[in-house]
Amino acid sequence: MGYRTIKGRLAADPEEVQAGQITIVKFRVIENTGEYRGGKFIEHDTPTTHFVEAKFELGENVMATAHRGDKVVVTGNEYSSSWDDANGQKQYGRVIDADDVAVSLTHATAVITRKPRDE
Repeated sequence: MGYRTIKGRLAADPEEVQAGQITIVKFRVIENTGEYRGGKFIEHDTPTTHFVEAKFELGENVMATAHRGDKVVVTGNEYSSSWDDANGQKQYGRVIDADDVAVSLTHATAVITRKPRDE
């Protein structure tokens, strides 16, 4: 689909899922969207839910940092996917394969802790 940047709040705490030997961190971002009409911003009635996946060090850092309700900014490639829900029904949606996830400092502060690089 293309490269996307979204911002919104985490709907729930991120979850780790094992896919072979790779750990994928999955989370949902709720984004309040809208549009300008007649010079005024009008919010849409229902927010947009984005499914996001983060792998490797990014996923580890998301697990250690982000929690339900935190405001985040996500960039990455978006693609279409399908999966079976709890009732065995096929579901379809778009997933963002995250390149970067950042906490929003609009209404919060953060302390940066650098992780040493593996040699």
